[in-house]
Amino acid sequence: MSVSALQRPTPSRLMLIRLRTQEALYRRIRKTIEDARNATLQRLRALIPTLESKRKVSYGEIGRVAELYQAAKNRVGAEALNLMASSTRVRVDGYVEDRVIGGLKFGVLNVKGFGGPTYGIYSVPTELDSALTELVSILPSLMELINLENIFYTLLYRVREYQRMINAIDNVILPRIKDSLSFIRLALDEIEREDFIRRVIINRIIGTT
Repeated sequence: MSVSALQRPTPSRLMLIRLRTQEALYRRIRKTIEDARNATLQRLRALIPTLESKRKVSYGEIGRVAELYQAAKNRVGAEALNLMASSTRVRVDGYVEDRVIGGLKFGVLNVKGFGGPTYGIYSVPTELDSALTELVSILPSLMELINLENIFYTLLYRVREYQRMINAIDNVILPRIKDSLSFIRLALDEIEREDFIRRVIINRIIGTT
């Protein structure tokens, strides 16, 4: 039967051995988790320059689309654009597929079937067409940014989980094991002293008879 590090153990030599084994086991587990955390942290740091560069480029691209859309809005007004949007069918399909990267599974967003909208009877400003054309052209770049962000925050979450496990071992499990070991050692020492005194008394009684 396994011995929990969170319970006050019964003093015995066998329990002392078991707790020492548990202590060594948790230290090995901690080392494994620490290695995994450091490796994940290294991957996270290596991803930061690429992510920052991609963010800068994508924000610039999105800014250009926003400027064109604002120009169209200034030309025909927000109400006219809202009417166009309400009567325009969405022509894009998005889906998420799982990919394993470096031993970790990530959900990767993909977009397909994107086509130009049909405005019907509405007169469309050239700025709006330009904005949509620009948006279609930057979609692959935006998908790449979204997936990089997803990978980044997945790795960051994993690092935090590893650190929480390390903290639990350092601040809860190992201290309680050490406390139990000290308790057992003191209890066994007390038992040995009582046995010694008992033997001395018995020997004296036997010696006087």
